[in-house]
Amino acid sequence: MTLTSSTSIPSASLTGSTPQYLIFFSSGNPPWCPDCVDAQPAINHVFGSSTADAHTVLVDRPDWKSPDNIFRTQFSITCIPTITKMINGKEVARIEDAECKTIDSVTKFIQ
Repeated sequence: MTLTSSTSIPSASLTGSTPQYLIFFSSGNPPWCPDCVDAQPAINHVFGSSTADAHTVLVDRPDWKSPDNIFRTQFSITCIPTITKMINGKEVARIEDAECKTIDSVTKFIQ
């Protein structure tokens, strides 16, 4: 598994025919978002034991609250956590919020 984190979206995640996963998640340790706190164990477990390429995009609270946030405008992210599956630069699937909180749902998503 390749799992990286930053506050921006890597260009490598937007190209290629191999599935790339973008995990939109709150910043902070612990994360400021309670839903992200709840989802963190499942996401860490699944992606930690997977060969999937994933990139965690950390979202600061002030940025998240802005309606002009690039994640809201460019990727139509309405809640965090959200995991998107990208192939050839296009989103082909996503799971959001409660779906990110169980090992079963995250595992099924990346299979």
